[in-house]
Amino acid sequence: MATGKLNVYLVRHGKTMFNTSRRVQGWSDTPLTNEGMEVAEFLGRGLREVPFDAVYTSDRGRTIETAGIVLRESKQAHLEISELSDFREFGFGKFEGEYEDIMFGKVIEHLGFQSVEEAFEKFGYDGYQIISETVEKIDETGMSEKWDSMVTRLKNALETITKENQSENANVLVVSHGMAINTIISFFDITQINPELANASVTRLAFENGEWTIEAVNDLSYIEAGKLVLA
Repeated sequence: MATGKLNVYLVRHGKTMFNTSRRVQGWSDTPLTNEGMEVAEFLGRGLREVPFDAVYTSDRGRTIETAGIVLRESKQAHLEISELSDFREFGFGKFEGEYEDIMFGKVIEHLGFQSVEEAFEKFGYDGYQIISETVEKIDETGMSEKWDSMVTRLKNALETITKENQSENANVLVVSHGMAINTIISFFDITQINPELANASVTRLAFENGEWTIEAVNDLSYIEAGKLVLA
């Protein structure tokens, strides 16, 4: 268990090709767009005053690429990136690469709603879980991930970084994915889930005395600060 305060900067990757074309992107992967690279550069420059002790990403190229840019622009490229598959996005099975509107259309039809918004209004903060479980039900290929499996691996990921970073007041950068980050948020305060997590936004977590707390969600201040810093 960490002896001091562990500060985790949980970042959503930069914008990708599939993000731009509104296609489902879980375990599938596409590279960052020019916009995605630029926002990662801004984030890195905005984080120059934060000395990181360790860096983790999922094993998807978009998180690794984002982390590399952030480290370069924050002048911390000497740090090694540790890839943890446990930080992956939810696996959408046969819907990977499909247009989001088509997948969500099938999900809300199965649930008997007219829109995703109506489903979230009904299920509230449990909407992510209901939608994920529905994706699994309507994917006859059996390739979709189980919700409980994602929850278990994300908890394992958090346990890994607490075990590996036990120095006094360590700062850790983690680059992951939107739905994965919101699932982690739900472990500690379900009311802070934010379906509109921006690319390269920072969600700050703290681990101290065996307890996790959320200090910020969807923080864009580092990106804005980075826009004012010269390369």
